[in-house]
Amino acid sequence: MSFMNKVKSGFSEAGSKAKIVVEVNKLKLQNSNKQKEIEKLYQNIGRLFFLNAVGRLEDVAEANYQSDVAEIVRLESEIEENKKQIKTLTNEKDCVCGKPAPLDARFCPSCGHTFSATDG
Repeated sequence: MSFMNKVKSGFSEAGSKAKIVVEVNKLKLQNSNKQKEIEKLYQNIGRLFFLNAVGRLEDVAEANYQSDVAEIVRLESEIEENKKQIKTLTNEKDCVCGKPAPLDARFCPSCGHTFSATDG
């Protein structure tokens, strides 16, 4: 392989890695925004219960907060999907110890756990 071909190959590989980094960061930002939205929904549910507890709101019915609960569940599901996409993009899998490991690893580099053929 000539020098120029190696340089071109290096630039191409760097470009691919940069695209992956950009996509991973985009997904992480989305997760951060979704988590902030979840926190606001938690606060709203808590506010309803507080107002009910101090008598400023008559009987908090499940209907008053059920849409917030459903929205939290939806957002959590989207966060999990984004996390799966991140793992796919970075060629990683999770170990039982909670640390990431390369997708093709047979052992966890952190704890030594042996991965089965179906892990990942």
